Amino acid sequence: MAIPYFEITHFSLGPVKFYTWGLLVGLGFATGYLLLLYQAKKNDISLNKIVGLALTIFLGAALGGRLFFLLQAPARFLADLTLFWHFSQGGLMIYGGIIGGLAAGWLFIKSVKMNFWQIADLAAPALALGIAIGRVGCFLINDHAGAATSLPWGILWSDGIMRHPVALYEILAMAGVFTLLWSLRESISRQRQRDGSIFLLFLFSYAVIRFFLDFLREEQGALADPRFWIFSTSQWISIFLMIFAFIIWAVKKPRLSNRYSPDH
Repeated sequence: MAIPYFEITHFSLGPVKFYTWGLLVGLGFATGYLLLLYQAKKNDISLNKIVGLALTIFLGAALGGRLFFLLQAPARFLADLTLFWHFSQGGLMIYGGIIGGLAAGWLFIKSVKMNFWQIADLAAPALALGIAIGRVGCFLINDHAGAATSLPWGILWSDGIMRHPVALYEILAMAGVFTLLWSLRESISRQRQRDGSIFLLFLFSYAVIRFFLDFLREEQGALADPRFWIFSTSQWISIFLMIFAFIIWAVKKPRLSNRYSPDH
């Protein structure tokens, strides 16, 4: 039995109108921020710096998300740069948000002389949880058309095709990643290994999840992501991030093995 098509774009509480997607993305960011704040307090990290970091990441994520979204159709964007401020035909790309937020956060952390890998490890579970909550907004507005499926939990769209609920898949996957990262943080903390391993695991895990999930998305139509050769834009970015995370981990691993060996 298929899930009937639904599209909850907004709701009202009295005279106040809330837009579902924006509200859930904001809630995801706020939840991630509070979780990072909690961990920073436990690790005696300046809360004022965390507040500044969160604001910087938010700005970088917003700018990066918008820029990457528009660069999926570069000729159109370069022909009219004012599109950056017009959201009527689409909004943000999550990979742009992750990369933009990461770049802005790195610059801020270096400017205030904090340990980047320590903060990255603390932020990784918050990032996974924030993405899961934000994707609830995508699921409720049904803005990602899945590929056709005969599975009983498919969503029956108005065109009569039953499609994969890809946003729901990502919510469940990222909830699982959050659970894994949250359980690992204590063991890493006890070993005093502020080495970025939790953050790199998050980055690699999300890249793998997103790469395979994109095979379950519709490849044609207005809601399909742009494709270059055999993969979507997000899949190409996923491949790059998988390689990047693996190389960084491989470079850091020998150094860490020597640092934490019994002889040291």
